[in-house]
Amino acid sequence: MNTIYYSNCPVPNAFLIAVKRFGQSFARAGLSFQLLPASLSAAHFSFDLPRYSRFGGEIPPLLAEGLRTPGATRLIGLTPCRTRQGFLVRRDDAISSVAALAGRRIGITPNGRAMLQAGSAAGFDGDAWESTQRALGTWEARALLNILRRAGLRLDQVELLEVPNPWAAHRREVAEGAASFAPKDLFPDATGPDGNPQVRALVERRVDAVFSFLPYVAQTELRGFGRLIEDLGADSANDYVSAWTISSELSAQRPDLVQVAVDVVVEAAHWAADHPDEVASLHAENFGVSEEAVWMALGRDFHRHLVPRLDAECLSILDRTQSFLVSRGVIPDAITLANWAEPQFLLNATRSDL
Repeated sequence: MNTIYYSNCPVPNAFLIAVKRFGQSFARAGLSFQLLPASLSAAHFSFDLPRYSRFGGEIPPLLAEGLRTPGATRLIGLTPCRTRQGFLVRRDDAISSVAALAGRRIGITPNGRAMLQAGSAAGFDGDAWESTQRALGTWEARALLNILRRAGLRLDQVELLEVPNPWAAHRREVAEGAASFAPKDLFPDATGPDGNPQVRALVERRVDAVFSFLPYVAQTELRGFGRLIEDLGADSANDYVSAWTISSELSAQRPDLVQVAVDVVVEAAHWAADHPDEVASLHAENFGVSEEAVWMALGRDFHRHLVPRLDAECLSILDRTQSFLVSRGVIPDAITLANWAEPQFLLNATRSDL
């Protein structure tokens, strides 16, 4: 049996469904996927395992390919993510619009604050864990800039207070000591004050608004710890993609195994379109949130749009994130995304009866 380590972020994807639901389909071709051991957590950002596949946010692989270890990975699929996201305020706060944030205190990670300003790529090419964590502040920074722009506000019209959150201020030693590398174990109680310092700061009235996204924002709302002012997910300017990468060594030496993986994932995506309840359940269990939060955050038809793609639309969304990283000095020069991508696996994907 050929075993490939994998890890995935808390994002909607068919890879998760394939691994959780169709292991026998992999096994028939002599392939198995094993969740990255927590002790090897750094590989989620360093991509330094010879047989490794990652499905998740595009910032870590962009940072690896564009700066730290060019050529270590191949891009084999993208999945667009338009999810509920934005800034939460207390349910009893009078804030009813983004314009009302003027003069208010916004909690933001040190990572996010750093990404609000242009800088130098120096420091991002060092330790994979620390430098990538810094770059993950992009989500907060970009969302804040977008929402202020929509309201006609300048950055200096709000007060920024540094408060960490679980996913952009995650210490390596904590991840390596987690029960597993599944999001539910990496970020336990990320939607409440006990597990998320930003939610605690909001509840304790030390800040007036904090950013959240993915099913975490929906679960925080459902638990009564916050109220979303405006859903930025409704604006395509806030779209992003999840990137599916495979180690270059595996792609070069065992393209047959990569093809099997792509075949099963594509078939799982088609299966998902007709099995919404099971898809929601799998994602909820992986994220550590309720199924209601999954539907609320990802939309009632997200299960119909999970087939990985490498088309011009997806690549343009990926390039938008890359452009932000370049503008902030995280990546020195934009890479040619088409050269990084290996579309033949998706082009050759075969359908079968799982």
